[in-house]
Amino acid sequence: MSSCLRLVSEQFPHLHDRVAWLFEREPLFRELCEDYEACRLALDRQEAAEALMREYSALRLRLETELLRFLHDAAVKSGGSN
Repeated sequence: MSSCLRLVSEQFPHLHDRVAWLFEREPLFRELCEDYEACRLALDRQEAAEALMREYSALRLRLETELLRFLHDAAVKSGGSN
């Protein structure tokens, strides 16, 4: 399992199956997962730059929102609740 897929699956454990399915089939979703991982890694590396931390935190939230929107749209299209 790729590290970005693992990270997104851990962030949204209740959507693990849908995350894995979309990751395998949707390049845009896979790219969002990769961006999310890069953002989280950057946040983990930051220490003192508070302004930069706020910026990355805001980016992380935007990416989480996009990931959830993608997951929701996929569920609506498939008629599933998972």
